[in-house]
Amino acid sequence: MRASRQASDAKRAAARGVLAALLALSFPAPAALAAGDAPRRVVSMNLCTDQIAMLVAAPGQLVSVSYLAARPDVSLMSGQTAGLALNHGLAEEILRLDPDLVIAGTYTRRATVNLLRRLGRRVEEFAPANSFADIRENVRRMGDLLGRKAQAARLIAAFDAEAGALAAAPPDEDAPVLGSFGANSYTTGGGTLENEIVGAAGLRHLGEELEITGTTRLPLEALVLADPDYVLLWERSLGDPSRAAEILRHPVLDARFGGERRVSADSRAWICGTPLTLEAVAKLRAEIGGQASLPRERVQ
Repeated sequence: MRASRQASDAKRAAARGVLAALLALSFPAPAALAAGDAPRRVVSMNLCTDQIAMLVAAPGQLVSVSYLAARPDVSLMSGQTAGLALNHGLAEEILRLDPDLVIAGTYTRRATVNLLRRLGRRVEEFAPANSFADIRENVRRMGDLLGRKAQAARLIAAFDAEAGALAAAPPDEDAPVLGSFGANSYTTGGGTLENEIVGAAGLRHLGEELEITGTTRLPLEALVLADPDYVLLWERSLGDPSRAAEILRHPVLDARFGGERRVSADSRAWICGTPLTLEAVAKLRAEIGGQASLPRERVQ
């Protein structure tokens, strides 16, 4: 069996080598940019980098984003993808666009990222943002990569000003506790963007109270026993007919966390760390009774 598996792996490796050779002949590497030159044809293949790139890039510089960026149910900037090619993270379609810079996430298709690099394309990867500091750093880095430092600096300054306008007093022991509950009973704790958003809204986060770090499952029974003041549920999951989302329609949730104790959230503002993430803070504060409202000048 081991010999059979090794033979199969060898065949796949050979096939990948042949594919890489064929692609190299069809799509030669672009001429190297002169030192200091900004890339002229940028492709993003990750929903989060799509949105940061759209905010930072010069007109005409960004030529393609992932197909997810155009979906209004998952992207806050779907209306701004007109005129951009949509990609599905496949090496063949990206090479056809002849990019001199490809932007990816650290969890983007590894086969595509590795193949693009083997073919001499420049690929830069961004880690997911787990804090507002990460958002600032990712915007700054995008500005550096695209030769748009001034635009990135403006976005960061606007982000900081808006965050200051929304700032709540740091949560204390008397602040309400909010717990999140998602499909398959997943929740988050410390070291996550969700935790940062909840704290910025002046609330305590149940995940942090329970000493959870990162993302994990929280049994419904544990949620009920913890009895947070509010439970946050994702809007797009509530209407999901999948078995993973069935737990969100459990009668215990309605009985214990109905009416004013239930908070619905637009996951588009939470899933990716961008300057637009502050919309989640504003909505959360407003829904739980905060007095803050979004400043008139939005981050653009």
